[in-house]
Order: sequence, then C-alpha cells, then structure tokens
Amino acid sequence: MLTPKLLIADDHILFNEGVRQLLSEKYEVVGQVYDGKDVLSAIHLKKTDVILLDINLPSINGFDLAKEIKRAFDTVKIIFLSMYTEPRFIEQSKFLEVNGYLLKNSTKEELIEGIESVLRGETYYDTKLQFTKISLHHNDFFVKQYSLTPREIEIVRMIKDGMSTSQIAEKLFLGQETVKTHRKNIYYKLSITKSTELIKFAIENNI
Repeated sequence: MLTPKLLIADDHILFNEGVRQLLSEKYEVVGQVYDGKDVLSAIHLKKTDVILLDINLPSINGFDLAKEIKRAFDTVKIIFLSMYTEPRFIEQSKFLEVNGYLLKNSTKEELIEGIESVLRGETYYDTKLQFTKISLHHNDFFVKQYSLTPREIEIVRMIKDGMSTSQIAEKLFLGQETVKTHRKNIYYKLSITKSTELIKFAIENNI
C-alpha cells in the first residue's frame, strides 16, 4: 500500500516544521508551503493526497484556496489546521465541504486520527469545536476582515483609494445615506473610528 502524500501549508515556519516532524514517520510529507499563492502549484507538482491547510495565509486565505483546490484537484483531501474556533469559520468549512478541521493545539494522535478518518472517506471535525459557541478571536484582524460583507470590502477598497462618500455612492449606484450606513457598520466591525485606521487596516490586509 502506498504511503499517503501530505502537503503542509502554514506561514509560521517553526509550526510548519514541527508538524512535518510529527507526521513524517507515518506519511510522506512531499512539501511545505508558506504562502497561499504557492499552494496550487505545489499540489500539482507534488501529486498530493492530503493538504493540511492553514486558514490565515498570506496572499490567499484558506477558504478561497479550498474552493480553488476542489475545482482543480477533486481527489485531494483538504484538512484545515487552524487556531481559529470561530463558529462562522466552522460553518463556512462545512459549506465548502472541506474534509476536515483540526485545531493547532491537537496532539500527534489527534492529528493522525483526523487524517486517517479523512483518508477513509469520512469527514472529521475536531471534537473540541462542538463546545465553541462564541467567538474567541473577536479582536483578531483576520477574523474582523472575514466579518465584512463583499459590499463592505468593496467600499473599504474605494475609501483606501481616496474616494468620497458621494463618489462611492455614484460608482455603486447607491444613496449617500446607504454608503454612510455601510461605513458605520465597517467601523463598528473593525473597532475603529477614523478613516486613517481603515486605510491602514486595508493596506495591512491586502484589501
């Protein structure tokens, strides 16, 4: 029986290396990726069976990557390996039909149990997730960004580009009061009060 080929995608180098060392005795770790933009090419080159995928990666987040992976490589099993216990993230993972969701504080045995379950064709979500009902990372920038709607992200980009409320309203065919409401909601979700803070957030998060 062939040893399953495992790819690890996580931008924290020490964590990535630690996972490789933990799992290399049982699986063939064919690659380690540190940036979202390199994931798809690595899967193609390494003929990956399973990818352990961080959600918060540079360039492309794990959710968007999961969509691309499922579209391009329908046989590859996707397991999110994340610190996030956000209920919204769990719901999104299930909506995307991701094969598994493991937490970064898992033991070696828990990691292997999850991977083996997924390899058998099962769906495996860390049992600790079922006890999480509230957000534990509400101040995390990635969580805040993911709380924004597509329309709000569009408006953030326009504000970053220096557009005024009236210009945004005209561009999006919206009333100025509607744009002001969107802006108010954006500020609330990001816990900010100034446009300079919003612009800084947009730049730091590649919006």
